Amino acid sequence: MLFNLYVIDAVMVLSALFSAISAFAECRPVPIPRWRLLMPGAFALLATILVLAFPVPSDLMDAEFWTVLTVSVLVGVARGSFIAMASDHYWRLVRLERGLDAFVAAVGLVLVGIVQFAIEVTTRAENYVETTFEFIMSVIAGYLLGRSIASWFRARALHHHDLKEV
Repeated sequence: MLFNLYVIDAVMVLSALFSAISAFAECRPVPIPRWRLLMPGAFALLATILVLAFPVPSDLMDAEFWTVLTVSVLVGVARGSFIAMASDHYWRLVRLERGLDAFVAAVGLVLVGIVQFAIEVTTRAENYVETTFEFIMSVIAGYLLGRSIASWFRARALHHHDLKEV
């Protein structure tokens, strides 16, 4: 049981780290592939689901979790809908003007994941304040997921701008 806890927590931290790495590309005003807009939200959601589902998978059915996640997704959708970007439909590239918020949120997710993992490693048991960490991770993951999906759809709907010279 203890080994499974460490494996799940390690995968959770790795997922949060991948979310931060993929969000870092949005910080710079250089073209990135459009599909990369989905990665921060997907990895953040995976990290949050891993924290919630272990050791009791029925925690995923909590109405409080889904309420927090839904509100956070709506805030992320609002941000993703209004973010300044240019889209190249031929090469399927996107350039965000100010995408630092996703990186900051993903780094917050990594920090919460590392603290969660450190507490469980040092106490050699399940974290008693895990509910607080689940809440924080749900807020961040919902924001990143909503922002990722909205910005991906918005990039498809924008007018074409040449972002890559042939």
